[in-house]
Amino acid sequence: MLTRRHIRIKVFQTVYAYIFSHKTEVHIGEKELVFNLDKTHELYLTYLTIFKEIRDFALQKIEDAKNKNFPTEDELNPNMKFVENKVFGVLEENLELNNFIKKRKIRWETEADFNIIKQIWQGVKASDEYREYMNSGMDSLHEDKQFLIWIFKNHIALNELLYDILEDKSIYWNDDLETILSSISSTIDGIGADTDSHYKLRPLYKGEEDLAFAKKLFRRTLANEEECSKLIHTQAENWDLDRFAKSDLILMQMAITEALDFPSIPIKVTLNEYIEISKFYSTPKSKQFINGLLDKVFNELKQSGRINKAGRGLINKSIK
Repeated sequence: MLTRRHIRIKVFQTVYAYIFSHKTEVHIGEKELVFNLDKTHELYLTYLTIFKEIRDFALQKIEDAKNKNFPTEDELNPNMKFVENKVFGVLEENLELNNFIKKRKIRWETEADFNIIKQIWQGVKASDEYREYMNSGMDSLHEDKQFLIWIFKNHIALNELLYDILEDKSIYWNDDLETILSSISSTIDGIGADTDSHYKLRPLYKGEEDLAFAKKLFRRTLANEEECSKLIHTQAENWDLDRFAKSDLILMQMAITEALDFPSIPIKVTLNEYIEISKFYSTPKSKQFINGLLDKVFNELKQSGRINKAGRGLINKSIK
């Protein structure tokens, strides 16, 4: 689920918070980093629980209509296609999702929670897509999956009121939404006819090396802070480091640390990644500033033989 860029962002945020909190115990900062990373997976699982809430809300409306004093024929014999969508059953039986709900005590029970689920359901029910789905005459897993993916993309993923509610639940989710959107759609699309309660949800990391990368980048960035500052200062000419945006300094320190301590990552990849991150987490002029300064630092490190990249296509390559 997490890309290397998102991992870099999480490391950047943790380093930034660690420095400004004046902490001295690196292992505490590392635990905070892992906690921060885990919160992304928590957001992913929380979004998946929304489908159950929508289904339960729709089912309750069906029961309420049946129990009216004078229900209509349609209310007594409703179309159950939506509430019997096969994807709902898979998610409801999923062991990982159920364990998460129990462990984290996930509840959608406040007035704001109720209102947002009601809003989503009403928007879905009023749509042409809903009417077409309910009256298609089909009964296929493919149709069920595609309809729920449509609901997610059009009524859940970019719902600002929903995101405000989720943001209130955890400050760690501020930057995670974009990361988990494709993961939700992929999870639904990956459900097969033979899927059981052990259906594999999307893992937080692509591999164990991703967590190791995050921890090492965090620790080495802190350990290299003084050396990186000197390298930056040397190339900054008449600039006073105290005048730099702290976010710029940290991003450059992380980039230099990658260049020095991660031999399998190409310099060009490192440079591009931190320039892109600076667009969202630093000043408007940071992109050009960081690009120019890191280019000088990397060239100095290459000329002094301190950058040694191992792997196919990484040796003796220009950073340009």
